[in-house]
Amino acid sequence: MKFSLKTVALGALLASAAVAAPIEKRDASDARIIACFVGLVFTGAWPGSCQAAIAVDIGLIKSIAVNQMSMDFTPSNPWAPTLSSSDTVATMLAIPGVSLPIDSIRQHIIISDSGTQLGNFDTPWSAASVSGANLKTTIASSVLNVFANSHTAFSSFVTSLSTKASHPVTLQGTVDAELNLGIFGKMTISGIGFKTDVPFAGLNLKNVQYVYMIDTNFDTPGSIILTSIVNIKNPSKLSLKLGDVNLSTATTEGYVGISALKGLTLVPGDNYLLSTTTLDMSLPASSNFLSALYSADVTLTLTGYAGTSTNPALHAGLGPLLNQLVIPKAFEGLAPSKPAYKDFSLKILTTTKTDFVAEVTATFQSPYYGFPVKMLHATGAGFDNYGTAVGVSPTATKRAFTFQDTLQFTVSGTGAVTVTFKVLLAKAAGKAFWQELVTYGTSKGYVPIEISSWLAQVEVNGDGVTRVVDWSYLSAGIPTVNVAVGSDFASILQAFP
Repeated sequence: MKFSLKTVALGALLASAAVAAPIEKRDASDARIIACFVGLVFTGAWPGSCQAAIAVDIGLIKSIAVNQMSMDFTPSNPWAPTLSSSDTVATMLAIPGVSLPIDSIRQHIIISDSGTQLGNFDTPWSAASVSGANLKTTIASSVLNVFANSHTAFSSFVTSLSTKASHPVTLQGTVDAELNLGIFGKMTISGIGFKTDVPFAGLNLKNVQYVYMIDTNFDTPGSIILTSIVNIKNPSKLSLKLGDVNLSTATTEGYVGISALKGLTLVPGDNYLLSTTTLDMSLPASSNFLSALYSADVTLTLTGYAGTSTNPALHAGLGPLLNQLVIPKAFEGLAPSKPAYKDFSLKILTTTKTDFVAEVTATFQSPYYGFPVKMLHATGAGFDNYGTAVGVSPTATKRAFTFQDTLQFTVSGTGAVTVTFKVLLAKAAGKAFWQELVTYGTSKGYVPIEISSWLAQVEVNGDGVTRVVDWSYLSAGIPTVNVAVGSDFASILQAFP
């Protein structure tokens, strides 16, 4: 390290002043702290008086900004959640001409809310860097031990984080710092005290946005289960892992059932979530809710209740949560995140002329806002799933094929998979119909098909629940599929005398 003689002289002067002057118990003089660290950098000396100077609430560290924070409430001990931060900045006392060579730190912190100490946590050593008076570091996953006499206050803290845009807390404790002093080697200085008010950015949860209806299940007597995708926008830089959360659900007429969000994790920005609402059909309000949806938007009110969470800290903390969820009339205007299928092609087999079974190859992707999909059955008993030729001619607008139960695949929420499966071509459509399709397909290289009816059985997000979903053109938002055909397409005419 290179230093001017003037700086070295100043350091020596300040260091000697620090040794000679008395140290107050709290709020040590900035000049004394500056003298101690200048002396440390230039001489490697750290007298006991310097240790006393930094062991105060307001000393080297003036303020702390937690620019990102994550909290996990799913550990088995509800009063020992974990927290971490990928971006924490401490503003230190500015030391003219000197940037403290701090390589890593660990922290011992007590969190207080409105004067009540909530709990404490100790962090492992984390890398740190200093630029001017700013020390930047991270907080690796650390256990927040909530004090036994602070459970009620901690639940109130959770409420504030969930419902407010910002909530101030007090962080108080000490920092241990490892400094690289060059020719003097490395030194660990423990017990650097601090106490500062820190605004924690909250979730400010106001409204849940209804995004898409996946399916309606009537299998449970006395209940109807609606599976939907909702979006909870998190405007903060706070991430919360909450586990399973249940919310009481009501219309203006009263209680209708329970909405469940399994494995709820909220990160900054959009959070697309699977919501299952179990309607109690013994209640007039539930029947009226479904009837009203045919002609008007309906608002559901979601609130915390006695069964909101099995975690007692969250149970009390989310109790005051209240959100409005507007479901549009007849689910109008809702759209999947992407088309469920695309890029169809048809292959006529050598056996097609006798059994009318052909092969279709298509690409599939999840239409459910990032949730993986597993195709269980492309069709089933009681389902008539088929595609209709459209746009060829008035006389050629007929059923072209019927889905067979040979399609199976699993696709991630963001990926795509190409699969080959069987369809049954429509023999009853007659030779004239197929002649028109062959003529059109030979000219264009494809035949336009509308997936008129497709009720498929799928599993979403690996939850083990079989859902009957509507992938027809109306629900899938895919008016026409251009099914590519090749030179083999004309051989379908051999099936007709």
